[in-house]
Amino acid sequence: MSPRSFTFKLTVPRDPHAAPIVAGVAGHAVTYAQLESAAGADFVTRATAAAGKALAAPGPASINIVVTSDDTALSFAIDTELVSANHAL
Repeated sequence: MSPRSFTFKLTVPRDPHAAPIVAGVAGHAVTYAQLESAAGADFVTRATAAAGKALAAPGPASINIVVTSDDTALSFAIDTELVSANHAL
């Protein structure tokens, strides 16, 4: 595992009250992936919005979140949305 090579998965109850937890996970991913601060802040904002939408939508009791980082980008997949940010070269 390294800042540009990791994947982690979590399952979150489909409850809007869990949005701050998901935002925290996005923030930790940005820090670990060493994204530039403006790109990282934008990523967290977009991931938080996607999480809020997914957690408030009707559906199964929980949703899966997959966070990955590779040589090109950090990605955050939640429900049917994908948020990503390119790594600085």
